[in-house]
Amino acid sequence: MFSSVTSFSIWIILKPNFNIIAPLYDQLSFLVFGNNLIKAKKQFLHFIPRKGHLLIMGGGTGNVLNYLLKHHEELKIDFIDSSSKMVSLSRTKIEAAFTNRVHFICGSHKDVPLVNYDAITMFFVLDCMKQQEGMEFATSLFSHLKDDGLFLFADFFHTPSISQRILIWLMYRFFQVVAGITAFNLPAYEQIFQQLQLIEIEKKIFLNGFIQSGVYKKSTFTR
Repeated sequence: MFSSVTSFSIWIILKPNFNIIAPLYDQLSFLVFGNNLIKAKKQFLHFIPRKGHLLIMGGGTGNVLNYLLKHHEELKIDFIDSSSKMVSLSRTKIEAAFTNRVHFICGSHKDVPLVNYDAITMFFVLDCMKQQEGMEFATSLFSHLKDDGLFLFADFFHTPSISQRILIWLMYRFFQVVAGITAFNLPAYEQIFQQLQLIEIEKKIFLNGFIQSGVYKKSTFTR
């Protein structure tokens, strides 16, 4: 039995995946954070062009898809998530009128179509990665973003609050077990954004800074 448990643990570590937690992800998020994750995702969606091509990277359960499509009548979306169950859940949630406007892909940043996007969203994705991994991930994605294209971001941040720091610690231990992530602390997002020469347009904080949402523009400046 111990051998079986060990083999399962090794498999989880080698295959990071949110399939196990996917059916309960939204319920657990609401239980812990209320509507704040959804609010952070929706905060700057109005910046996205109504007509164009959007990449949703790490789209999870697709809980803002219908809202986004209703308010952007001519927008086409490539939706990518590494979890097959997350992608399946997103497919079932989308309204029939919108199905031909969304291309669902189960994969990673290596599976992004050869498209120049008007905007890219990355909500609660980078927190699952170590610093260098996050840098390589973001660099790969932004090679697909048009000059002056928009980047919409939301994630968790460190605060002075002891209770929030404890919650971050618990979250990492939980997702290391159920999803096999290898990160153990929040990356320095600003270092990544600065290296990619992103220009901040606007920012919004939730829960006293524990969750932050921002919209950025890809700079055309080249050193």
